[in-house]
Amino acid sequence: MTKILAISDAHGEENENLYTYLNNNDIDLVIILGDITNFGPLEFVGTFINKIADCGVEVVAIPGNCDPEGICNAIDDVSFCLHKNVIAYEDAILFGFGGSNPTPFDTPGEMDDDEIYNQVYDLLDEYEKVHNSEVPKVKILVTHAPPLNTGADRIESGDHVGSSAIQKSIQEFEPHINLCGHIHEAKSISKIADTTDVANPGMLKDNGAVLIDIKDGSNYDIEIISLDE
Repeated sequence: MTKILAISDAHGEENENLYTYLNNNDIDLVIILGDITNFGPLEFVGTFINKIADCGVEVVAIPGNCDPEGICNAIDDVSFCLHKNVIAYEDAILFGFGGSNPTPFDTPGEMDDDEIYNQVYDLLDEYEKVHNSEVPKVKILVTHAPPLNTGADRIESGDHVGSSAIQKSIQEFEPHINLCGHIHEAKSISKIADTTDVANPGMLKDNGAVLIDIKDGSNYDIEIISLDE
């Protein structure tokens, strides 16, 4: 049994409810889905991740579009940067890719969808090196940008602004779960086809988080929780 908590978009602000929740609940791993900082400072990364780890959990993270140059090194200094990496963790296999498709705000971690697709394709291709067909595991794609045309990428106007590359990658690879952030108001769990749960916890200061409870093999429950309850 493995319990994973995913949070996103701290933007340089801690939330004491997060630490309280972790101290009061049995969580194995915390995944941070990017935008740890608000264009810096990088010093916040170590402070934030160390305080999470002090609650007795392991931590991995990816960068967001608002994190500055050097963010992966700052994560690696205190934890593990999952960006462009694939790891097996207990009952899960995690694939990580940070940054986002272009936004109107010209943020540091943006790239076009063709580049995202090519890099995520190469990342997912690594699956054959880490999986064991005799030991089922939950495949979790960890991205900052949400896939296009899901509950996770809908802004207040109703428009969908997610990544077509992430959407295409999910349709081709069919991970069990896509954890994503980026769109603060799009806290949700939705579905791509019948294969992939897409979960966006929303902005950390709004107390949203995604809880994944893996029972055994590829059997799991997933829900949005509120850290202040």
